[in-house]
Amino acid sequence: MHPPSTEWSLNPVLTEMDIYASKAISLKAKANPSVANLSFGEPVFGPPEHLLESIGSEDLSLSAFLDGAKRYEDPRGSLALRQAIANWYAKRYGLIVDPEREVMVTHGGVEAITLALLATTSAGDRVAISDPSYMLYARTIKTLERQPWSLVRSGGNHEYAEALETESLEGVRAMIVNSPENPTGYVASVTDWQTINRKTVAEGCWLIHDEVYDAMDFQRPHQPAGASQALAENAILINSFSKKFGLPGLRIGWIVAPAQVIEQAAKAHDYLYLGVNIQYEAIACRLLSDNQAFHWLDGMAMMMKNRCQIALQTLTEAKGYRWPRQPSGAMFLFPEVSGLYQRLPTSFQSQANTSGEAVANYLLQECKVAAVPGAVYGSQGDNHIRLVLCTPEDVFQQAMQRMG
Repeated sequence: MHPPSTEWSLNPVLTEMDIYASKAISLKAKANPSVANLSFGEPVFGPPEHLLESIGSEDLSLSAFLDGAKRYEDPRGSLALRQAIANWYAKRYGLIVDPEREVMVTHGGVEAITLALLATTSAGDRVAISDPSYMLYARTIKTLERQPWSLVRSGGNHEYAEALETESLEGVRAMIVNSPENPTGYVASVTDWQTINRKTVAEGCWLIHDEVYDAMDFQRPHQPAGASQALAENAILINSFSKKFGLPGLRIGWIVAPAQVIEQAAKAHDYLYLGVNIQYEAIACRLLSDNQAFHWLDGMAMMMKNRCQIALQTLTEAKGYRWPRQPSGAMFLFPEVSGLYQRLPTSFQSQANTSGEAVANYLLQECKVAAVPGAVYGSQGDNHIRLVLCTPEDVFQQAMQRMG
């Protein structure tokens, strides 16, 4: 006699998700050293060289390791780092936040976004994201059993303001804005923020601003959501050390939000993750508190700007690339490539669903350059590819030569 069979079911939402495209393409590129990899945002720069000695001798010492490894951190993170974060906003943006009640340290920016959604929304709630936008937003929203709702941005100088002119946020519980943006390099304008702030407040909608590229604004100045002298009542700021200081492996991020949001987020953080790495918090605190930090970050932004200009001059319309959006910040390029698609062999055209996918396949196979098809960022990216600017200099130059 056989025991009754039992079927163990998995979460269907996770089962349907594939590895996201930039990582999948990057893995292929890393397996082939001849490929110039412009597909994955792992910054080649950072941390600042003038801090390496003190990081090595103090933050990475045996005593620092034992101090951090033998205890749990507070769910909100160390007060020293929260104070450094508050000072960052005060000095850079004139924004005053309470480090004890309005700041929380997280396991990178992705956890910060997850906690912000857990603290402000419930299963089934609608969460607005733009099209195009960072692909993990929709995946995170679906994993948390919320409903992503797309706000289509078609270009222009004030993209959010123009899109929200004809769209209502009625019934939307939270809205995620990424500025400076992955994948397009778009930086929200003053007019954008005025419209976003007015619309979200009118509808009782939380505004989650992912500003991890905040120090990489080079054509239009960055401004945190709802920023004046005090944090707006519905604004939640997401940031991290992964991009601005080139330290994705540090896994230190933060949330700045009204006190009631931080209180809820800290509970979820304690239930799901526990405290962040204490030793790495000390490194993060040193980076933010460095009196040369702004100067160093300005240098990184200038590098992004220079590379962007080289790309615009190299990848011209005559070669099949158009620039309906010219990046204003961040570390990405998002050219329109339908012109190049028309020139591809039919074998590449017939094997892809969008022109961006066909061009990305062609560049990888024939030019040995790894790019991400724009379709993964929303339907507005179907005719685009995304390239990163944060690679080693020789890789960037090699890619420009092969593509141009």
